[in-house]
Amino acid sequence: MADFTAATRNTQIDWLTGKTTPAAVATRYITTFNGDPQGAGTENISTITGSPNRIDMTTAMAAAAAGSAANASDITITAAAVGAATVDYVAIMSAITGGSVMASTQVVSKSVGIGDSLTILAGNLTIGIT
Repeated sequence: MADFTAATRNTQIDWLTGKTTPAAVATRYITTFNGDPQGAGTENISTITGSPNRIDMTTAMAAAAAGSAANASDITITAAAVGAATVDYVAIMSAITGGSVMASTQVVSKSVGIGDSLTILAGNLTIGIT
């Protein structure tokens, strides 16, 4: 389950209380981190994929039901890594590069080697509000 940042929680509270209506956003992106992105973690997707561009996760996500949503299809971060890195967190970001962390979650640590695949299998990324 994702841990929302304070900024994301505040945006949702302001929406619920009628203070503001957030602008619609067409795309959300997922990226990888070594360490907690809401702490001192380091984003490492460019090491793994060779590109600073994060992965579009929008179409992989099912519509929310019962307070949560999960990825209905696999989210492939790389089919053949170009660099080695350790991934122990994933984060939802507001932009393909730059932007800000919206939510993150710790995952089972994986050492990604050159040529390795890195995929979040369908149903393994759940975002919920309790």
